[in-house]
Amino acid sequence: MALDTNKQILRRKPLHTIADIRTGHTFRGKIKEDPDGDYPVLQIKDLKERTRVISEQLPRIKWQSDREPTPAVAGDILLPTRGEHYKAVILQGSEPVIVTGQLFVLRPKSKQLMSKFLAWYLNQKTAQHYFLSHRTGTGIPMLNKQPLGLLKIPMPPLETQQKIVALHDLWVQEREVTEQLLNNREIMLNGIFHNLLE
Repeated sequence: MALDTNKQILRRKPLHTIADIRTGHTFRGKIKEDPDGDYPVLQIKDLKERTRVISEQLPRIKWQSDREPTPAVAGDILLPTRGEHYKAVILQGSEPVIVTGQLFVLRPKSKQLMSKFLAWYLNQKTAQHYFLSHRTGTGIPMLNKQPLGLLKIPMPPLETQQKIVALHDLWVQEREVTEQLLNNREIMLNGIFHNLLE
């Protein structure tokens, strides 16, 4: 009986059955930033430069279309549709964000799936290898919505998801502290080197 239960816990489901998947808005022409704009905007170039995406820190645009936008909100997962890297990042902040068409927006369909757990899994080697092997195109490779939706996602209990997320958050904090210490050490050593040369 215990063995059957474990098999059920580790069951995998296609991504499209457990999360809504959509692409962002397609803009005609270059995006014009405006500090007094209606919405923050997120482009693929911004995602590459950030380890966190906080809506209030993004540039703004005026919404030009007559159609109401479908913005991303806090807790949504952002994933590039093209390029060499497919890092999933969770949107943070209180403002809705206009996401460009070079990004997927993923949103869990149920409270039984944590956004942080899903984003963590999408960044693991298994999922990353899947993305790279299912890209199309010879110039700038693209990941299409259909193969993305077929990626099998493990569905452990919420308690297990929470443990994984907590451990991962702790590791990220430790890495950031270590990087800051190394940066401070480099600055100090550069100062010593400069003084020795004078």
